[in-house]
This record gives sequence, structure tokens and C-alpha cells, in this order.
Amino acid sequence: MPSSTTSEIPITSNKDSVIALNTHSSLKLTNSNFPAWSVQFNALLVGYDLIGYVDGTNTSPATTDATYTRWKRQDQLILHAIISSVDASIITMLGNVKNSKQAWDTLTKMFASKTRSRIMHLKERLSRSTKGSKSIAEYLHGIKALSDELAIISSPVDDVDLVIHTLNGLGTEYREVTAALRTRENPIGFDDLHDLLSDFENYLKRDETVQETPLLATANTAYKGKQSYNRTGKQAYNQSGSPSRRIVCQYCEKPGHSAKVCYKLRGYPPRRNQTPTAHHTRAMPPGVSDWILDSGATHHITNDLDQLHLAQPYTGSDQLVVGDGSGHTISNIGFEDKATSSKRAA
Repeated sequence: MPSSTTSEIPITSNKDSVIALNTHSSLKLTNSNFPAWSVQFNALLVGYDLIGYVDGTNTSPATTDATYTRWKRQDQLILHAIISSVDASIITMLGNVKNSKQAWDTLTKMFASKTRSRIMHLKERLSRSTKGSKSIAEYLHGIKALSDELAIISSPVDDVDLVIHTLNGLGTEYREVTAALRTRENPIGFDDLHDLLSDFENYLKRDETVQETPLLATANTAYKGKQSYNRTGKQAYNQSGSPSRRIVCQYCEKPGHSAKVCYKLRGYPPRRNQTPTAHHTRAMPPGVSDWILDSGATHHITNDLDQLHLAQPYTGSDQLVVGDGSGHTISNIGFEDKATSSKRAA
């Protein structure tokens, strides 16, 4: 690969030596890459302590000064390096320059308006970036590439803004982790966000392959197999039925909570929901004989045998498990006396 080489050209002593920059760079200046080219060339000049020639801090001494000759030679060698590192279509723009600073200023001014336009274009692309069907690694790589290019053209993106742009482009499957990150007391950095989203992506992939295990009986679910209760009243199953399971977070892999309320994601302990939901059953007063309905359910329950049509004793091993974890036996099953027969249990 071509690379920049240097050599010292002595005049009379080491003190008077100059540095020749033979620039055969792999990146030549074109109409579209000035930010990257300027970073490359600026680093070369800083590395050899020659940046003062183009930024105006190392000005030309008087022609009568003993150091003038050395300064002039070094300046012309830098000018030669600049001209050698630009595309042929741009060299004509440097036809009237006399020193390296003039050449540097000419190029900077020439591409300044294009740089501003480029900044606006990159920022617009950043704000509209979405994950879509890309993997997290591909999505974040694209975000980081835009950020790096903006930094090169002296318009760096704040880390907090970069995180916001990243979260805005995620799909609905990431809404839980996105909501948790937005409510964090301490903002997360982009590097940490990369690790967290990668972990969450792996969790989603695992979740697709894991068969969901029902934990609470609703009006349209039942557990199979013989069921018993230990001394603490906790539910257990023998080997002939479904095995006992305890909820385990598929994100942090710790028991006792789900990913929706994961402490690691939300940054604060989950609050217990004390409000009964449509998925829980609760005891009714003894005098109430109304059906307990669950919209869309295929099975319903009642404590009044008279509500059943063609009732018959239930001889199966299923039990009804309610919201507090306790189990109730099913004594009879039957159908309602309607055209659309729906199975009932009592």
C-alpha cells in the first residue's frame, strides 16, 4: 500500500536540516473527501512539528534573517507535498499560491461550503436512521459511521444525542428496553448502549425459541396432569403432568420477574401490581350466581350447578389455578343452554 515517506535534507548542519515530505498517500484530495484528506494531512504535519507553517503560527522571518533560507526551503517542501496529494482536477486551483499557508487556506475556503452542506446531509441521515431488518451490530455500525464522519468535519455529535438518535430508530420489539433507558437517572453512553442492545437482541432470539409456559390459569387455559400442594401451599406437579416452573427473566436470567420489569433494564426495583386484571380470577360473594366471563374465552366457570346444561361429573385430573396460586377441583362439566354451546365447569 502506498504511504507517506520523509527524509531530511541537510544544508550545513543538523540544526539547519529540513524535512522533505514525499507524499504518496493512498488518499488524494478530490471534490468529495476534503474532511478525511485534511485530517490525514494535518496529522502528518503535526507529527513532524510542521503544522505551524500552514496555520500561521510559524511565519516567515525577514529575508535578512539567518534562518530565512531554511524556513523558505521547508515551506516549499510542504507546498510540494500538498500539491502532490491532490487530484489533478484540483491542482489548477493552486496555480497562484506562493507558500504552503496560501495553499492550505485556498483549499479550506474552496471546500468550506461543501463541508457545511455535507454536515446537514449527514445529520439528516442520522436523524432518520432506523434499524429495520438489520441486526443490532449493523445498525449501530451505521450510526457510528455517521457520527465519526461528522466528527471528522468538526461537527461532533454529543454522546447523549447519539443515544437518542439510536433509540428513536429501534423497532417496537425494543420498546421495553427503550422506555427503561429513557427513565434512567444516569444517562447511558453509546458504548454501553451497544453492549446492552446486543444482549437484548440475543434475549429476543432466545425468546423466539423458548416455548411459553403458562403460570396462571385464565378462563381459557388449564393444566394437565396430577397436581398436588406442599405444606407451604405452593403448586407442584408430578412427572405424569406438566413440570413445576418458576418465572425466570429471559434478559438477566434471574428468577422472580419477567423482562418487562427487569431491574437491570429499568434501573429500579419493579413495583407489584395489586390491581386484579382480566387474566386473574377472584372469589365471588356466596349469593352471586352470575357467570364470570372472560372475553374471547372458550371455557367459563360457575359455582352454581343449575347453570349447566347436560351436566356430568368431571373425572379428569385438571384443576383450576387462580391468581393467588391456590388450586380448586372441577366437580362437573356441561354446556350452556344456547345455540352456541360453550363448555362450562362447576
